[in-house]
Amino acid sequence: MPYITNDGIKICYEIIDECDGEYLLLHTGLNSTKEAWIESSYTDELKMNFKLVLIDPRGHGQSDKPRDLRKYSFKKMVEDVIALLDSLKIDKIHFFGYSLGGLVGWLVAKYHPERIKTFIAGGSRVITNFTSNPFLRLEFLKEGPVENKDLDLEQLNVEDILPKLEFPVLTFVGDKDNSCYPHVEEFSKLIPDCTSFTLEGLDHPQAIIQKDKVIPHVIAFLEKNTHTS
Repeated sequence: MPYITNDGIKICYEIIDECDGEYLLLHTGLNSTKEAWIESSYTDELKMNFKLVLIDPRGHGQSDKPRDLRKYSFKKMVEDVIALLDSLKIDKIHFFGYSLGGLVGWLVAKYHPERIKTFIAGGSRVITNFTSNPFLRLEFLKEGPVENKDLDLEQLNVEDILPKLEFPVLTFVGDKDNSCYPHVEEFSKLIPDCTSFTLEGLDHPQAIIQKDKVIPHVIAFLEKNTHTS
């Protein structure tokens, strides 16, 4: 499996190149891997019209898993994404992130907006209020020693950039997602070019697992904006 090295961390990725389309990056949530997109058949639907870039974030899948909490932050994951795009010589990309992937995407939008063509954010807030460092929830850190385990994580707040976004955005959330609903509906109204949908009866994990309820919206959004972004 190919990988790049950024900040001393090996980041594994996969390219699915079966068409002449534009590049679409898929960024998974906490404790998931790039294989989840394949296993849930998102890639089957999307590879027909897009070249897909799947990434294992640091601490996930086949990427390096340091036990030092200082090696984990949303900003570091953003820089991993940018390093990957630079390595692949991709100037701009369509970005689809769920949960953690959405948080990373919002920060790419804040610090590197020139790299995004369109952004799809599912199950993701734009303001966080973590009471403890969420990276302590990484499965492999639950057993064994953790360096700097008392390190606080800087809270995320990108609400100020939403009215300034110049690319199309698609947001979605399950209405049983206690961490993100109704916040997604509320902040989506601040984005100039934003489409948003809510999945009735679905919680946080279910809202991405239920691919058949999500993918039609994603494909319609990408088809609308691929050639105009």
